[in-house]
Amino acid sequence: MSLKGLAEGIILQSIEDLWSEPHRAECIAFFAGSEFNICAEIAGMNLSEQVKVLNLVKTVVDDTVKITTGSTKSCSGGGKKPARTARKAYRHLQAVH
Repeated sequence: MSLKGLAEGIILQSIEDLWSEPHRAECIAFFAGSEFNICAEIAGMNLSEQVKVLNLVKTVVDDTVKITTGSTKSCSGGGKKPARTARKAYRHLQAVH
């Protein structure tokens, strides 16, 4: 597998994991941080394609945060509610991009 293929796989898996409550906050942090930008560059995505992916992520996060039950389990087991963690990471995503 090429480095480009690996970067594409990381991005695609992160998009898929947005629907998984235990992984959602971690994935949002991936898209909000420099990790997504690095993978997107390696994957050969131009700025327009990156914006499209981030808009897709925003839509998914909006939809999943609306239906989150507010369980006290977090992906790190630290006791924070996933919805609150996801909203915090999402606000960061909005501020960065």
